[in-house]
Amino acid sequence: MAHKIEELPIYSKVMEFCSAVNALLEKPGLRKDCDLHKQISRANSSIPSNMVEGFEQGTHRAFANFLTYSKGSLAEVLARLKQAHFKKYVTADELGDRLMAGEELGRMLGGFIKYLRRSDWRNRGGNV
Repeated sequence: MAHKIEELPIYSKVMEFCSAVNALLEKPGLRKDCDLHKQISRANSSIPSNMVEGFEQGTHRAFANFLTYSKGSLAEVLARLKQAHFKKYVTADELGDRLMAGEELGRMLGGFIKYLRRSDWRNRGGNV
């Protein structure tokens, strides 16, 4: 069992994805669209934040609930990036790369959530 969130392989994938989205947020056109920029930024920040908060919960089921929030935020980021592409702030290649990475990450989160709910450990050890 991991004792720190950074020990989970999925966490490094999340951070890679978030960094790639942050790079898009630096594009001038997207920066000028304050509402869309803020929506993407907040949802993107929410992905790892919910993972960290959930990791500190006392049960696997509680952790899985927070991962579900992360997965929802990931879906929001992907939807908002599609809007950014529609508005010509990001290219088709940029969008495609993020969609591919985001969809893979969504599948990974979904599998991890299922695992945690099946195991349903009630005492996550040093994390309570």
